[in-house]
Amino acid sequence: MPRPKAYDEEKVLDAAMLCFWHKGYCATSMKDLQGCTGLTAGSLYNSFGSKDSLFLQVLDHYIEKIVAGRVERFLSSGDAIDGIERYFYDSFQARVDKDCIGCLLVNTSTELGPHDEAVRAKLAVGSRVSAEGIKKALIRAQAAGQLPINLDPKLQAAHLGFLMSGMLVTSKYTDSDRWMNTAMGVVRSLIH
Repeated sequence: MPRPKAYDEEKVLDAAMLCFWHKGYCATSMKDLQGCTGLTAGSLYNSFGSKDSLFLQVLDHYIEKIVAGRVERFLSSGDAIDGIERYFYDSFQARVDKDCIGCLLVNTSTELGPHDEAVRAKLAVGSRVSAEGIKKALIRAQAAGQLPINLDPKLQAAHLGFLMSGMLVTSKYTDSDRWMNTAMGVVRSLIH
């Protein structure tokens, strides 16, 4: 009979998520994961299978907690246009706070996306969650008369998603925040 878990799985996934988020998948060692989670290598392997398996679970956790959480917080109610703008600004708050870790999904897409089919599938799920949230906000904006009724919400959500990805990549290598005003001007041009 297996022993009951002596740890909080959500806290372990949170700690592993932050470790992978800061260091990237390849640079994160099992020692790093042991240090951040407080679990031994044996406990990590017994509970999560492997570093790869843990990482896939971390991606699911990130999508549910961070991506879906932000969609719910900014895009699901209230003024839809304001919510979209706040959704974008919130994505760059870490940059403003000088703790530029970007987006775990975008970081992973550039590190592992071309090489790992299972990771690509998780990235696609995260992208769909975000795009669907933006699309629904655009539909609400149309219903409120804030956007033209002939605007294609699915296509506009795709444009905004591509823009978000580019902005997140840019935030990783630039020393200045000046580009953000220009980028947010483009966001506004797509939603006004």
